Amino acid sequence: MVKALQWKILVLSGFFLLISCGSPPVTAIPPVSDQEFEAAVEQAHDTLDVLFQNLLSPDPDYRFVGVKARFIGGDAGFEDHWTEPVDYYDDIFTVRMLDGLTFDNGLHADQLVEVPIKNILDWMVVESDGNLLGGYTIRLAYEHMTPEEQEEFVKTTGYKIK
Repeated sequence: MVKALQWKILVLSGFFLLISCGSPPVTAIPPVSDQEFEAAVEQAHDTLDVLFQNLLSPDPDYRFVGVKARFIGGDAGFEDHWTEPVDYYDDIFTVRMLDGLTFDNGLHADQLVEVPIKNILDWMVVESDGNLLGGYTIRLAYEHMTPEEQEEFVKTTGYKIK
């Protein structure tokens, strides 16, 4: 009886030792907070002069110039999309849609849309070598990626994030 009890204790101890020696838990990267996102949007607005300079005298060395616009859809909430700025006048951007919205079939790719500056969340310029100017919400998302996700992101986009 004693040997059977000792045997069970030994087996249970070994089992607990085995499961406690597993791989360490993965520390999750916290999601982007509202405060962080708002700070990124504020930084983008504070540096819009760089985008305006590009709109006034475009550099042929730029691969892409974009603004991230928020489209509000009533009960459906909102969608944030990267668009291509075409013009800016009186605090309103005229942008070319790069893709359509899910809640409004009337807004589709290649359509020109007017967006008030208050609905512009971010801007970016991608130079021909992949160097990213602006893109503050992109940088924030990048900071919240695992190293593997960051590697895949850079590989997919070709961006150089400094």
